[in-house]
Amino acid sequence: MVEWKLTNINAVAYFDTPIRLDKLAERIYKDHLTNYNPENFPGLIIYLGKFRISIFRNGSIIITGIKKVEDLIPVVEKIRELLKRYEIHLPEKYRVEIVTSSIYGKFDYNNIDIEKMGTLLDTAIYDPNRFPAVTVYYGISPGYKVSFNIFKNGSFVAVGFKSDPSMLLQHIDQVVKSFQENIVKRFTK
Repeated sequence: MVEWKLTNINAVAYFDTPIRLDKLAERIYKDHLTNYNPENFPGLIIYLGKFRISIFRNGSIIITGIKKVEDLIPVVEKIRELLKRYEIHLPEKYRVEIVTSSIYGKFDYNNIDIEKMGTLLDTAIYDPNRFPAVTVYYGISPGYKVSFNIFKNGSFVAVGFKSDPSMLLQHIDQVVKSFQENIVKRFTK
């Protein structure tokens, strides 16, 4: 059975409440590593341990560096508590969306013809002089593709999974199994 492990989640918490970034930036930089340069980037970046937080005026907060789905809501709550210390009161109700996530894993096959895959699939890119894997873009729905980097030995890295947090692991599992069945299986040696 194909095996995989989640390596990174990028999520957005939508609070739909205005945040005065200039005032927050003036106060928070004394206590936390931050970056605020509105001419170059419209958000305030805060480095919070292993997480990078980008806060925007409209109340949207992008969180990168999450490794487990179950850590997502506690991180959002930690951000709410942090901002409360700087007199930014975010509502208790908010919406969270996973905008991209990545995994690495191993297909059920140990010998995949990635050269043939790169030649026959319209959605594949293979240049062995640059990278020892074939990249295949797998369409999930219109406007939504996941990118798989597949190595000859059946190992892979995949990026671009997005979902509601409560469904992410199930969604990834379905996509990976479907990809193995519909694409990888055709190119085994």
